[in-house]
Amino acid sequence: MYDTDSDRELIRLAQRGDRGAFSALYARHGKAVYLYAWAVMRDDREAEDITQEVFVVAWRRLRDIRLVDASMLPWLLVTCRNLSRNALRARRDAFELDESLLPGDRTRQERIEELSWVRQAVERLGGMDQRIVHLCLVEGYSYAEAAEHLGLSVSAIAKRLERARAAVRLAVRGEA
Repeated sequence: MYDTDSDRELIRLAQRGDRGAFSALYARHGKAVYLYAWAVMRDDREAEDITQEVFVVAWRRLRDIRLVDASMLPWLLVTCRNLSRNALRARRDAFELDESLLPGDRTRQERIEELSWVRQAVERLGGMDQRIVHLCLVEGYSYAEAAEHLGLSVSAIAKRLERARAAVRLAVRGEA
């Protein structure tokens, strides 16, 4: 019903309370906003939360939205960038520890160094491999769930994770 309407028309209808028009805007731009949020956050759940928040802000500020080349997308992406940066800042602040409060034992320092090598090895992987590592090893997705989510086969997920684990092992041993 709303497929042929411009963003300007959909916003005008949404301002009048037409939720279907706003849903059409979400259908039109939601995936782009999610992908941008994921590129910044590198976490599916956080990207989903950011995407939802972007559209909540858009709903509340329908009258303030400025179109660029008749599109709402630039406004949405700027909002996404700002919300993502705020979330990253909050995440960083939540995990900062006062080192003076922690015991300075050697084992803890060795673990910190090892995790640093792991993080660097994962960062050297390609974007898709980073997503697979994040989904399966951080978020706990099964291979089948990750395959469905990313549009790959289960065997491709398994093979890519096998290579990623090998790269991380080499990095931890100092061979990479």
